[in-house]
Amino acid sequence: MYYLRAQGNDESISTFDPPVGTYVDDVYITRQNVNNVALFDVERIEVLRGPQGTLYGRNTTGGAISVVMKKPSDTMQGYVEAGAGRFGKTLLRGSIDLPLSDNVLTKFSAYYVDDDGYLENRTDGKDYNEADLTGVRAALRWLISDSMTWDIAVDGGKSEVANIHSGLDGDTRYSFSGLGAGLPGGGMSDYGNEVETLNITSNLGWDAMGGTANLIVGARSIEQDFLLNFPFSADFLPDFFVIDNQGEHDMFSAELKWSGDIMDGRGFLQTGVYYMDEDNEVDFVDYLDLFFLGFAPAPSQGYFPIADRILSNTTESFAVYAQADFQIGENGTLTLGARYTDEEKTVDFQGTVNSAGMVAAGIPLEQNEQEITPRIAYAHKFTDNLMMYASATNGFKSGGWNARGSSSAALQAFAPETIWSYELGMRADWMDGRLRTNVTAFYSDLEDLQTTAATPDGQFLTTNAGGLEVPGIEAEITALPTDNWQIFAALGWQSAEYRDLPGGCVAPNSSLAAYDASCNIADPKRSPHQTYTLGTSADFSIGSLTVTPNVMARYIGAQYSATRNQGYNDSVTLINAGVKLSTADSQWELNLECKNCGDKAYTQSFLFTSYLNLPMTYLATLKYRFGG
Repeated sequence: MYYLRAQGNDESISTFDPPVGTYVDDVYITRQNVNNVALFDVERIEVLRGPQGTLYGRNTTGGAISVVMKKPSDTMQGYVEAGAGRFGKTLLRGSIDLPLSDNVLTKFSAYYVDDDGYLENRTDGKDYNEADLTGVRAALRWLISDSMTWDIAVDGGKSEVANIHSGLDGDTRYSFSGLGAGLPGGGMSDYGNEVETLNITSNLGWDAMGGTANLIVGARSIEQDFLLNFPFSADFLPDFFVIDNQGEHDMFSAELKWSGDIMDGRGFLQTGVYYMDEDNEVDFVDYLDLFFLGFAPAPSQGYFPIADRILSNTTESFAVYAQADFQIGENGTLTLGARYTDEEKTVDFQGTVNSAGMVAAGIPLEQNEQEITPRIAYAHKFTDNLMMYASATNGFKSGGWNARGSSSAALQAFAPETIWSYELGMRADWMDGRLRTNVTAFYSDLEDLQTTAATPDGQFLTTNAGGLEVPGIEAEITALPTDNWQIFAALGWQSAEYRDLPGGCVAPNSSLAAYDASCNIADPKRSPHQTYTLGTSADFSIGSLTVTPNVMARYIGAQYSATRNQGYNDSVTLINAGVKLSTADSQWELNLECKNCGDKAYTQSFLFTSYLNLPMTYLATLKYRFGG
């Protein structure tokens, strides 16, 4: 999950959209339950903070993550890599570029990752929380002519990655769950979280009207199957609340865009039209342990379904957008942009909670939104090495339904959230390029924040909690003291606060997400006041080898990992470190690395009880490069 500037999503149900959008080769991924897929043939990852509602479109009130995959090369080349690490981890991956001709280039990639899991289940003696990943990708680049290129990629994968709740006994994470064999009497899923994906992307680009036109098409199919427990505590009623889930998610998108110079080169325009269609069907059941209710002689001997339903929901979105950069004088650039979005969502429930009950409760089965999200910015270049800018950007995230309610009347609709974000920034190079500083001051003003919360009686609520105000400063610094030594730092300060909250809070509060149990205004979840990252790497020559050690420390300030001031987590410092040994021609490469090297344990998320982060892991990999 991603959280940027106090906005993010820790809910995977299909009626709730993430506020930080993920794009792979310019194709939007609607469901964040595929973020566990191992993308290893990556050219670059771009983190775009703040609303990106003009060019990157829907559901980017918090920002966007843009992943750009490597394109096929015109030279036969590739690599193979193997590794082994803690918890029985095995890693195999490789890639090969095979040009079929001067005009037809191909790339084939595959990966396999398997480990035994780090969670010791003291009920069945097995280990859980394993990470099992497999995937393949085939990419083709057809250079049709000097003015036309077609990129096509097909990839598929299967991942089984779950953070099942665990207690902490010294350095050992443990569980007493009885779900290892599945639900008594049969259920839909195996214990854990399994996702299968099939994806197709196509980008046809050609010269048109003095610029470049692109037709970008994406199709994605996701199947998710999970059975997860939510314990009362690590040692008491480890399976008192259980979700059994099977989902199918299909998405199609098409975008036609044009970019190029205008006004005799004094301006640059990006404009286009976008269409997206998504269909989801989720069969899921919520259970309570009958022992908890007093109807079973022992824990985990039987489960009582409190809600059994099949959810079907659709989204159809259409947008047109334009953004232009205009040269002002010799050193100024004015940016003006806007996006118009027309979106329609529908929902249907069948089962113990159903659409008929929703209609009777006055809950709409359809939502329609039309929104214009503008952007204005001005950048001024003071010298060749110093630029400053100011911007105001608007974004919105569409509404949805509280799909996890255990009664028809609880499936309430929630409204869209909207945001204005204001930034003042500086980008500068110093000391002949050996020091680079990027500093941004921002202020976010968000209305109708969509957030999730769990109530003590097992309800999962998604509501508009109120407004969210986030002022902050971000700084990124990179220094090169010598040609072979790099130091980098990323510093973040923010002060997220709820505002414009709904009234009527009655203690003990168990439903309004922005208040604590005593009806005091709570802190927004996952919003530490400070985050600091400091790291360094250097190259040393030892004979015919190049040795590259690296270390990175990340400080995360104290925060609450859940709404209503639940799941408090004290500040924590995490350390990652490694060393790379490579031959002079870079053909052979040995990597040794550890993550969370200090084996710090902290609350990563909270639902009735704490869910812990990954323990310390280490990995050794050997890579061989061949060809060009």
